[in-house]
Amino acid sequence: MAHSSGYVVPCLGPDPIHETQGMNNSVCGNGGCIIASNLHNSAEVLPSMIVQLARLAHVLGPANILVSVYESGSTDATRDWLDLLRGVLGALSVRHVITSQGSLTRSRGQDRIAFLASVRQAAVDQAAAACASSRFSRSAGACSASRLVFINDVFFAAADVVRLLQYGVNTGGDAADGSGYDVACGMDFEPILADLPPARQRDAMTSHLQRTWGLAEPTAARLSTWPLAFRYWKKAYRRAPSLLRSLPLLFYDIWVARDLTGARLHRAAPYVAHAASAKRLRAGLPTEVYCCWNGLVALAAEPLLPGRSGGSVRFRAGDVAVGECAASECSLLCDDLRRLGRGAAVMDPGVRVTYRRVAAERLFASREGTDGASVDAGSSTISGAADDDYTGIEINSREEWSAGVLADLAAWRRQHVSADVPRSVECCGLRPGSEGVDFEHGCSRVPAPRGPAAP
Repeated sequence: MAHSSGYVVPCLGPDPIHETQGMNNSVCGNGGCIIASNLHNSAEVLPSMIVQLARLAHVLGPANILVSVYESGSTDATRDWLDLLRGVLGALSVRHVITSQGSLTRSRGQDRIAFLASVRQAAVDQAAAACASSRFSRSAGACSASRLVFINDVFFAAADVVRLLQYGVNTGGDAADGSGYDVACGMDFEPILADLPPARQRDAMTSHLQRTWGLAEPTAARLSTWPLAFRYWKKAYRRAPSLLRSLPLLFYDIWVARDLTGARLHRAAPYVAHAASAKRLRAGLPTEVYCCWNGLVALAAEPLLPGRSGGSVRFRAGDVAVGECAASECSLLCDDLRRLGRGAAVMDPGVRVTYRRVAAERLFASREGTDGASVDAGSSTISGAADDDYTGIEINSREEWSAGVLADLAAWRRQHVSADVPRSVECCGLRPGSEGVDFEHGCSRVPAPRGPAAP
């Protein structure tokens, strides 16, 4: 291709199956998994995504997955990369439906969440149609896939998708045995200057000016205390790779993620206020949550697929007129699953993704045998340079996969999870007429959705 190949998440070995030892690689048997993605100006992540999808097909079996991508409105090389993805999947005999230059683009004045819900639903609908008309369908007119994986425009590893799929291997009808979760996600991390404490932001400016402008430390430090200079620097460099490479990686999806008590997660460690959950996350162990998405999520397919007995859940915007939270379409999905008496969710801190190359190079650095801000199999705790809550990812090496992971999770669940928890969930709705959320002043507790009454 005429375009730069970009960064690709490195592999731990020549054989992808080596990375999934101990996992059930037949989890998608008989065409059981749909891999869906919505893309827009995603040329930076697509080279890595193509490689990881090819590796995923090798592990799970090309006949067992269907890839659905819906793209619209891109102005970079995204469509060129999608042409290459079509060719790769075709050569591997992977069933796929890829829409480029889709008709769904955000119209002037259209609600942000209504638009995002429409493109997510388009990816589901086209996958369901392709699935129902193929060997993936075991009943007339309906797709029989069991899992639906959504991948945002992130850098991810194929083995991590397989890991999340393990939580959906339902052996007992619910999550009581550590499996059978309707929602299984990892954690997404980003360098976010604006969410660092003010003193840390000024420290970042001081060190950045020293590196990039060659200023002496006293001069750079003095400039960082001048409000006008600080505002100019922040506006000019907040997205610059030269700065982002030096910032700690913070948890990103605080809008959607809610812990076991319904409270939102935090940018910095220990990420949750619920003490028992925080302990597990620190140890690199999966923990049950109320809701999550976090850039990479494996969902139970049945409630979302048209034509299935439980296929009544669609991505949507909140009905603010009746008092519903103006939340993300992903948050509302969790609520709607709960109303069906489903929606058990688990977050695995051993699965980590990011949206920017500068962060991916650090997050996955241990796979290349280099120093970086990540851990993988066999690594130790990560932290940054400062002794505070903003030192980067503070999670121990993830647990190697075995049946013991699910058994341990099930034991923890029996101790900490009850049917009537949470009674309320933290709502952080979009401000009227705004694209953003005021996390400091705009969040409040609302009643949690309840499932059907027991007969």
